[in-house]
Amino acid sequence: MKKVNLFIVSFFIITSSLFSCSSEFEPIDPAVQFPDDNNDEDNDNGISTGNYWPMAVNNQWVFNENGLPQEPMKIISTQIIDDNTYYKYNNFVGTSTNGAPFSGTVMSRKMNGVYYYRAEVIIPGTPTITVSPLEIIVLKDFLEVDETWTQSLTQTTTVEGSAPITTSVQIEGKILEREASLTIGSVTYTDIIRVELVQTTQGIINKNYYWFAKDIGLVKYRNVLDGTNTISELQSYTLN
Repeated sequence: MKKVNLFIVSFFIITSSLFSCSSEFEPIDPAVQFPDDNNDEDNDNGISTGNYWPMAVNNQWVFNENGLPQEPMKIISTQIIDDNTYYKYNNFVGTSTNGAPFSGTVMSRKMNGVYYYRAEVIIPGTPTITVSPLEIIVLKDFLEVDETWTQSLTQTTTVEGSAPITTSVQIEGKILEREASLTIGSVTYTDIIRVELVQTTQGIINKNYYWFAKDIGLVKYRNVLDGTNTISELQSYTLN
């Protein structure tokens, strides 16, 4: 079981409140973001323009969140699900349950220039809360500036002792920049694709921004939610 900082990447996943304080449990707050690649409403067929998220065991990226060092985001193993190869992380930038401890799995994969991350979460306690695996598309590297994609997902949350609750999640992705550059400290990264990913759940809007550098991966992440602006920036990386 581990604790993940409120470093809101989809790459990643967020939650602001887990359940109602009343005796009757309600769906996990819309700010709980977990990915799922089903129900993609756009054509995923495209020729990749490069490797904007290198995936190999022992690859790792170290970020600062709002200036504070974070645990490395490291790929520790692979797993086959539905004939797809996923890369499992010990820690994933931007994942959080608002400081609450949880156990779970965060993975990523790439196919035909489409990049996905997948998460499933168990939040222990009385009662235990389980969120079913979902998979979100975070990048289509063959799209041009201003091109978009959408997903209509269903998140299933189960509070121990209660019936499962389903919640509709709408995802809108957009390419904001291509071949951009970004300077972090003394390092300038080039050939960047900048992405906006907007998640809407029960009327709550969660905005995520990703900077992916070719042959490096995620170099910056920004989340805007309820007036809070969280920024993660790459400090170092190791690729295999």
